[in-house]
Amino acid sequence: MKIVSILVATLCAALARPALAEGYPTRPITLVVGSSAGSTTDGLARAIGQEITAETKVPVIVDN
Repeated sequence: MKIVSILVATLCAALARPALAEGYPTRPITLVVGSSAGSTTDGLARAIGQEITAETKVPVIVDN
């Protein structure tokens, strides 16, 4: 009985496939800014968004 259990466990482990996860993030990133367009905070958020886009290859949308 013990040998059968070991064989079943080995078979299950051999047939198990690793999960194929999607890369994160898969959708555009929205960066919400609590000030009006054209302000210093908005400019800084857009600069940060460009850096995030360059690093992750995912577009960043700045929402004021």
